[in-house]
Amino acid sequence: MSKELSERKKRILHALVDLYITTGQPVSSSDIQSQYLPEVSSATVRSELSALEALGYIEQPHTSAGRIPLKDAYRFYVESIDAEGGNMLTDTETALIRDKFMHKLGHVENISKEAAKIISDMTNYTTFFIEKSLVNVEIEEVKLVPLKGNKALVLIITNKGVIADKAIDVRQNIKNAYIDSASELLNKVFSGRRVEDMERFSLDEIDVEIQGYKDIFDEVLGILRIYVNEHSDNNVFVEGALKMLDYPEYNNIEDAKNFLSVISDKSSMSDLLTDEDTSIEFSVRIGKEDSGVDKCAIITASYKVGDDVMGQAGVIGPERMDYKKVIGVLDYMKKTLSAVIDQPEGEV
Repeated sequence: MSKELSERKKRILHALVDLYITTGQPVSSSDIQSQYLPEVSSATVRSELSALEALGYIEQPHTSAGRIPLKDAYRFYVESIDAEGGNMLTDTETALIRDKFMHKLGHVENISKEAAKIISDMTNYTTFFIEKSLVNVEIEEVKLVPLKGNKALVLIITNKGVIADKAIDVRQNIKNAYIDSASELLNKVFSGRRVEDMERFSLDEIDVEIQGYKDIFDEVLGILRIYVNEHSDNNVFVEGALKMLDYPEYNNIEDAKNFLSVISDKSSMSDLLTDEDTSIEFSVRIGKEDSGVDKCAIITASYKVGDDVMGQAGVIGPERMDYKKVIGVLDYMKKTLSAVIDQPEGEV
């Protein structure tokens, strides 16, 4: 539909969505003219708005009010964001995300849960993170990343991506030589084995070989067994569930109850939010027909190790969500996660 628009109509529509996202109030022609197109007369802007209304991009809720965007307007806006490219966050925002994430690594057991919390804090919207269920896969590598305070981050990587990440206590002083030796033994024992076989695996047969590293082996085997027991289905983390209620679109009690009902059912959330087409960098769904939740927009991003998807993260917000901010945060978090997972042992 956007192919029908002249460049001036595109600028006016982009301006209207920008202003409505910021204010939540119907946008007048004078606001667009004064803030975005001072070289164009108000009469011309009004004429173009009437044309955009006829095309189904915007509507005028009351005769004396300004206009508000409809679903096609938001779709046009998101497409224009993709066309712009570039970093949509300030240097301060990117530094804040990285600092928050790196500061928490030694204190959390699950990277995915912390990632969801940071995304929610940065966007002020409800955030989810879906870890794919991967029990029928083969372990390729167990990676140890030393952290502060005699802790290490364990990453278990399979032929289908990362399935577990957890900070563990290490009794010995963490030195590169110790981490290297432990990593070599871990991979000698676990590499090539199937995750689903870990419920029946015993360390007794290799007890002599792993002397001095038994605590770490017990931790890794425990992580794998818990994963098998708890991850027969996709694992869903939800953060900031009540943040949607901060927006006037959800001041209605029935709308709020419906939203909370949907996001509290993690199985339904997984079905609703998982995007089968992982080749798309960002998936944007707007309106109940696409998102499954009335007056909402959902943006998801797939997180990969190599070509394999380890999970999907995303944001649920009102239709007038700050799309630039959300896409920027998801994109930078994706890069931050990749940096942590792919970094060489001994670095953090």
